[in-house]
Amino acid sequence: MQPFSQKDSQKMKAPPIKLNWLDRAVQTHNYHVQCCKDESDWTLAKTAQTLNRSIGSISQDLLIASWAKTHEKQLRRFRSMKDALEFIHDKKRENFREIEI
Repeated sequence: MQPFSQKDSQKMKAPPIKLNWLDRAVQTHNYHVQCCKDESDWTLAKTAQTLNRSIGSISQDLLIASWAKTHEKQLRRFRSMKDALEFIHDKKRENFREIEI
């Protein structure tokens, strides 16, 4: 996949094909990171506005994409983003409990 340029970020409205929730999250993450590299003042809100999505949905995509770097196989077995987010939050709780002990 080619990296996005600043010019691409301004004209792109949404991913060109229908993606499953995990692939969309990874593509959204790649797009956001590239825009941050191209423009030092790029924000999550600008990504949301450019992709015509809510800030919350972009935030969820970025969270899932970051977890996919180390847990992709586990995330791919979930049918929905909601299930994947529950898995991530459960793992975070487990890690927090381990730190408390």
